[in-house]
Amino acid sequence: MSATLSVLGAGSILPRRGYGCAGYALRPEAGAPVTLLDCGPGSIRALASVGIALGEVRRVVLSHYHLDHCLDLFALAFARHNPALGEVGEIELVGPRGLRARIEGAPGVLGHWAAMPRATLVEVEPGEELVREGLRWRCAANGHTPESLSWRVELASAGWSLVYTGDTPEDERVAELARGADVLLAECSVPEEEATPNHLTPSSAARLARAARVQRLILTHFYPSMDPEEAHARAARIFEGPLELARDGRVFDL
Repeated sequence: MSATLSVLGAGSILPRRGYGCAGYALRPEAGAPVTLLDCGPGSIRALASVGIALGEVRRVVLSHYHLDHCLDLFALAFARHNPALGEVGEIELVGPRGLRARIEGAPGVLGHWAAMPRATLVEVEPGEELVREGLRWRCAANGHTPESLSWRVELASAGWSLVYTGDTPEDERVAELARGADVLLAECSVPEEEATPNHLTPSSAARLARAARVQRLILTHFYPSMDPEEAHARAARIFEGPLELARDGRVFDL
């Protein structure tokens, strides 16, 4: 098997069948531990639907702290306390500034079960680089919120690169981060008629992909008003490369 990206949630906080809150599981090569890219509500429960065991999750990388992207951090902590899981391994939590305050403050609000067992916390600033188990991680600010980051991950030995926008406006910093990437996983929240300053539409996601000259575009994070097939049709008028749609449970080969 090649590297895979499993969709745990391809929608928003607004209920919609087949489109849960943002969450993606990256397995960089066969048998390797899993990294979660965001973990909105329902992400931990959805692991089973894509064949991933809880104990395989070695890392969580967050884009920002809106609840539809991070709330299941505390479901993950609670699950890791469960005696049925046995002894849990180390886990690394990576995110923008503010991560430590949220993780360390959670037990005071939610109880001691919200404390993450055996966790290492890493707060990063835009432009910072991490290397883990052969994976090279880089991030860029994108302006969605003051701390929001988009992420690029590469496995040089296997020759692939993935960029995850998180939530973002059409920002030149994201295009630069994604330059020449094999896969761009881009949010596509709303249609042009409902465009907002801090989210992408089909056209702006496609422009971002074209500007970055990525090889392949995957659209995700659809609000109920954004019909995925319509998003595909509109984006395809601008981006001429392979274009795919995320949906809960779908697994993409990288």
